[in-house]
Amino acid sequence: MIGRPMPLALGYLRRYPWMTELEYGEVQERLAIAARRAGHTLGTIHVEELPTDPRAFEVLLAAVADLNVRAVIIPSKAHLGRWENSGSKYERLRRVTSAEIIVATAGP
Repeated sequence: MIGRPMPLALGYLRRYPWMTELEYGEVQERLAIAARRAGHTLGTIHVEELPTDPRAFEVLLAAVADLNVRAVIIPSKAHLGRWENSGSKYERLRRVTSAEIIVATAGP
């Protein structure tokens, strides 16, 4: 028997210049684990390289709308800026979409 497919979630992270390839891979794995725990299938992880900020975020917003995505998984709150700031990526994501924002916790 085929089970019901899990809803799609997208990932978003800011890749800092000091982040090693190993750390980058570990962050991606944390996002995938967090998605599964929340009952989602992780699709594309939109990666923001700091020199291109906010290009990946803009693509994420469009993808959330186009694909009717229910959740966005992030490594930590810092990846969406200061949440209390009315101009933050967090505030914009909340205002423009109805997607749940899930913060991936460290560890297994």
